[in-house]
Amino acid sequence: MAIVAGAIIYGSLYPFEFHDAGSFGADISHLAGTWARPPQSRGDLLANILLYMPLGLTIALALAPGRFRTLVLAGIGGAALSLVIELAQFFDAGRISVLSDFYLNVTGTLAGAALARTTHGRWTKSSWPSGSAPAFARLLLLAWLGWRLYPYVPTIDLHKYWHSVKPLLTPHITAYDILRYAVYWWSAIFLFQTGLGAKRMPLLFPAMLCFFAAKIVIIGQVISLPELLGAGLAVFLGYPLLKRHAAIGVPCLAALLLLTIILSRVLPWQFSEAQKAFQWIPFYSILHGSLGVNAISFAEKFYLYGAALLMLVTAGMRLTIAAALVCTILFATSFLQTFMVGRSAEITDVILAMLACVVYAFLRRQSPEKRTG
Repeated sequence: MAIVAGAIIYGSLYPFEFHDAGSFGADISHLAGTWARPPQSRGDLLANILLYMPLGLTIALALAPGRFRTLVLAGIGGAALSLVIELAQFFDAGRISVLSDFYLNVTGTLAGAALARTTHGRWTKSSWPSGSAPAFARLLLLAWLGWRLYPYVPTIDLHKYWHSVKPLLTPHITAYDILRYAVYWWSAIFLFQTGLGAKRMPLLFPAMLCFFAAKIVIIGQVISLPELLGAGLAVFLGYPLLKRHAAIGVPCLAALLLLTIILSRVLPWQFSEAQKAFQWIPFYSILHGSLGVNAISFAEKFYLYGAALLMLVTAGMRLTIAAALVCTILFATSFLQTFMVGRSAEITDVILAMLACVVYAFLRRQSPEKRTG
């Protein structure tokens, strides 16, 4: 809970350039005057909700997740932190203090606390596979949807539907793109099987159809032929290997996913004439970039690094060793990016992998089999 609160404070007040903007009374008056101002964008709305969901989740888990008063206490905690931050942003250069952020932050906190409450309900225990690995797999599937379907806004514009499927008629296909999508979908199938259980695997094909249908109707999304081919390879070749020969399929999938991560970070091989500085400030590019693009990037990286960790652990590797391997690969490729054109060489990816490891370790500590074993 303290780590989550610290991350929220860091992300909300960075780069901590405070100045004299007036009295505390002026601060309160300014904030109260923004009560009717809407969020700046859909990305701003989603970011403010998602940012505080982990806080509500951890507050509820730290208290009594099954009790209704936990929702109230979580809401009070999230509201207090958000209010303090909004008041502090009045004196922070480059930050905007508005009450809509406060409303959304409280909503996100309550949503996280409600999630903790429902996951301790009897219906959840009987409906979903228990244990830390299935719980972490379900979290990663949510990250997958956040990565692949942002901004989640549907439309009834027929011209948009045509635009979504038009790339299928003029395809640009490479072997690398097909392999990359095949590995992504193979990993999603692995998480689907781990998180939802073998009994729900017949729902995989309808779920995939719904996913591609959603890409047709959601603004900004298109369907590409390499992704369709990659998804087909994952279903007809990858899934049978996971089902019948998991002892071979899971390690192979983990190795392929790590290889895909490496290639995505170093290709194309375009080296600059001079080495640029390595950025040691965590989340530097995220804090300075577009909110929508950063939300997609965060979900993508959390998914990829978390999935790699889960696969390595499922294959028999200890979590600490798996985390050290993933972090070493990410740090090495980040350092290599200091010599490459158009790459942001920074420590953020290593921090994200460590964050995924901490979440998985926390779930393992909370799982019943961990406490009894």
